Amino acid sequence: MTTNPEPAASPVGSVDKALVLLEILASAGPEGMTLRDIAAAGDFNKASVHRLLRALMHRGFADQSPGDQHYRLGTAVLELGHSFGGGENLPVLFAPALAAISHSSQELVHLGRLDGPHVLYLDKVEPERTLRVWSSIGKRAPAARTAMGRALLAADGVRGPALEAYARATESSAAQPGAVITLDELADVVEGTAERGWSMEIEENEAGIACVGVALARPGGRSVSVSVTGPIERMDERRRAEIGALLREELSHLAPAGFEVAATA
Repeated sequence: MTTNPEPAASPVGSVDKALVLLEILASAGPEGMTLRDIAAAGDFNKASVHRLLRALMHRGFADQSPGDQHYRLGTAVLELGHSFGGGENLPVLFAPALAAISHSSQELVHLGRLDGPHVLYLDKVEPERTLRVWSSIGKRAPAARTAMGRALLAADGVRGPALEAYARATESSAAQPGAVITLDELADVVEGTAERGWSMEIEENEAGIACVGVALARPGGRSVSVSVTGPIERMDERRRAEIGALLREELSHLAPAGFEVAATA
C-alpha cells in the first residue's frame, strides 16, 4: 500500500498561518467565530492568532463585530475576487436566474466554474428553509465529485485520458467513504451526464446531501454551472429528474446573454 508524502513545510510560516485563518473564516460563514474557536480550529497559539487577525483586519481581509466579538471575512476578500475576474461579475449577471431557481425549487442554489481540477463556488442563494452545508463562496471542491463539476466536464467535452487529473484530485480530499473516483468511474459519470443533460451527486461531499447540476456554455468564454442542493430525503430519483428539467428550463430563459444551456449528447 502506498502513502501520500507529507506536504512540504511552508517557506514563510506566518503567511501560511494567515492563509489558514482566511480559510477558517470562510468556512465559518457570516456568523463568524470567536478567537478561541479560530485558534482551536487551526491548532494555533491564541496570542499569535490574535496578532495575525489584527493584521488581516488592517488590510480589510477580516472584520470583528463589536456586538459578539466574532471574527468574519472582510470585504477585501470579495474585492480581490472581483479584480481577479477581470471585471466580469458572474454572481451579479446570474442573480435573477439563481433567485428564480431557488424560489421554484425551494432549495439551495450554487453558481460555479472550473478552476484547474476543482470547481470554484462563485455564489449561492439560500432558500427560506435554511440548509447548512459545507459549501461557501470562494471555496473549491474536486470537480469530479460535484454536480457542478460533472456538468462542466460533460459540457466542455472532457473525455478519455483528459479526465485523469480530475479523478486524481478526489484522492487527496475524500469527504466521505468511497468518494475517491477512478478514471473509469468518472468517464461513465460524465457520459451519463452528457446524455441526460444534467448531473447528480449523492452524499459524495456530505452525508445526507444530494445535488443536481446543469452547465452553460458560451462561445469564446469559460463555461459555468448551476446546481440545486437539498437533503437526500427530498432529493430522491424522481425529484432529481424534476430538478434537472427545472434547471434546464429556467436557465434557458433566464441565463445572461451569451450563455446557452449545454446540449445533450
